Parts: sequence; C-alpha cells; structure tokens
Amino acid sequence: MNGDQMLGEMTPYDRKAWDQIEGWREKRLTARTRRALPEGARERLRDAGQKVRSRVEAVPGLPDFESIFLKSLEALVGLGGRTAVATVPKKTVVKAYRKQDAEVEELEDIRQLDLALIDKVKPRLGLRYTAFAGAEGAGAGFAASGGGLLATGGTVAGAGAGAAPGAALVIGTLVADSAAVLLAGQRAIAHIGAYYGYDPEHPDEQLFMLGVLNLGTASEAGKVVAYAEINKLVQALARNATWDQLNQSVVTKVVEKVFTRLGFRLTKAKLGQAVPVMGIAIGAGMNTRFLKRITDDAEHLYRERFLRDRYGIEAKSDPVATDADTDEDVDIVDIVDAEIVDEDDERERHDYVPSAEGGERD
Repeated sequence: MNGDQMLGEMTPYDRKAWDQIEGWREKRLTARTRRALPEGARERLRDAGQKVRSRVEAVPGLPDFESIFLKSLEALVGLGGRTAVATVPKKTVVKAYRKQDAEVEELEDIRQLDLALIDKVKPRLGLRYTAFAGAEGAGAGFAASGGGLLATGGTVAGAGAGAAPGAALVIGTLVADSAAVLLAGQRAIAHIGAYYGYDPEHPDEQLFMLGVLNLGTASEAGKVVAYAEINKLVQALARNATWDQLNQSVVTKVVEKVFTRLGFRLTKAKLGQAVPVMGIAIGAGMNTRFLKRITDDAEHLYRERFLRDRYGIEAKSDPVATDADTDEDVDIVDIVDAEIVDEDDERERHDYVPSAEGGERD
C-alpha cells in the first residue's frame, strides 16, 4: 500500500492533523528567521560579538576553545542528562489518560488511543519550559556581559594573562548556560514524547530525542540536514539489524558525544551575549527562542511520528539534504554506527584469551 492510500485511510481528524504537520514542515524548513532589529542595530551587534570572539581566541591559554568547552561540558551533562530523562513524570502522564477513562497501564498503551484524546489530555508544555529558559538566560547574559572582555571605549581588555580570568568567566558562564538549555530541552522533548506514548528511558527513544534536539538548535543553514537526520534515525531504528539490540552503554556514549557537539554549537552562538548592557536581553531572548523552537519541533515531530506509526507511513530521507555539508552537521546515525563497531571490537578483545601454548580459548 502506497503513501497516498495510507493517507486515505486516516480519520478526518488525523488527516487534518497530518495536513497541519506538512504545513509546519514546509514553513520550518524553508522560511527564514524573521529579523526584529533594524539592519544597523544588527550590524553593530554582529561587530561587537565578533570583537568578543576575537578577544577570547587571543587570550593566552585559551586558543583551544573547543578543548576547554569539552572538559567543562562533560561534567555538566553526564548526570544531568540522565536525571533530566529519569525525572519525566511517567506515572502522572498515565494517570492523566486514565482520568479520561482510557485503558492505559503504561506509556506504550497511549499509542493505541485516538489523536483527538491525546490533544485533549496533553498540556501546553512548551510554555513551562520557555519561561525557565528566559530567566536562566538573563542570568547568564548578566554574568557574561560583566566578564571584562570589553574595556571602556571598546578596546581590548589587556593583552596578557590578566585577561584570562575575564575570558574564563565568560566561557564558563556560557558553557553552563548552554548545558542548562540542552538539559531543559532534553527534558521538554522527553516530557512531550511521553504524552504521545514514547518512553524516554528506552534507548531508541533517547536517540530520537537527540534528533529533535539537533533540529531545534540547528541554524538556518543546517535545519534541512537536521530534519533529514531524524528520518535517517527512524529508518535505522526500523530496519538496521545492528541497531536491534542497542544497549544503554552505547546510547550513553552517543548522547555524550552529540550533546557535546550541540553544546559547542550553542556556546559559539552565545558568545555574542558577551556585550555589555545588551548581554541580559540577548541571553534571555536567545534561550527563550531556543526552547520555544525545541518544544515546537518536539510537538510536531512526535505528532508526525505518532501518525506514521499509526498508519504505517515510512519516513524518507531527502538525498539533497543528506548530501549537503555544513560545518555544524551532527551525523547521529554515523555516531551510533561507530559506537556499535567500537563496542563489538571491545567485546572481541575481552573474549580473546591467549592459552598457554599461545593459541586462543573460548
């Protein structure tokens, strides 16, 4: 049965929802971000942000920005990421459906319900998470803009080691801020997915959530590739035999690597916050925008996935998008494949035990 026939089997409610998803997808992947500031103001902010980035890169001991970031982020997202997923109130979600007399014992049962009932039960979670992001971003913007990278009159704040504490404060603050946004985004995605019947603690669901987070934090140049990556993930989870027994060890390593790349992407974007006075507004605005985009993407992508699963509509990769190459691409499928190979190699090394004669034994 082809895709058109499957769409023809949809209930009127589901077909309307599918049409809305297609409209969102078209707008999301083609529309440019609307510019709220006049061109002159945007240009001045870009120049100021570029000066900040240049001064950070010029500080002695801080040329390897990515290395510093990776070390800082590792501790922040390790336990935090696991906690964010584990604290999703799955029992509360199940109870919400049972109050509507739905026969739901666990999250997976929700996928057998009508979309209309899901829409009736599911709260507007996006508003809760964007409120947090605005407050957290304002604090980071305040701290970063006071970091000492810009001196009075806009000149470099010293050329020697004395500039390092200011730069370290800015980087440390923005790393923590980016990690907070990613963890809030991860929990928001997990929370939204739970209302559609997807358990965020399952290894395959954690990979799908990474795909949603990748799209939500992607730039204009990278969003089409990020959406194609989600479809690649869905296809791999459905068809790739080597993915059938994904264990938590592999997924944990994948999550750490993808989080690091996404966090590095966010932190570079946030370096523009390190501009005096404007830092607070930019920090709050950027975080709110990121969380709003992440939660909006999650709502539509889980809705799309729910209907694909319900009617057997396969996800298809866009060959143009998958062949594209940008500096910020995060190839989650390739990362998973690499980790599976590494784990198989590690297992083989452990299974190989030399005998006394120099041979092998089981």
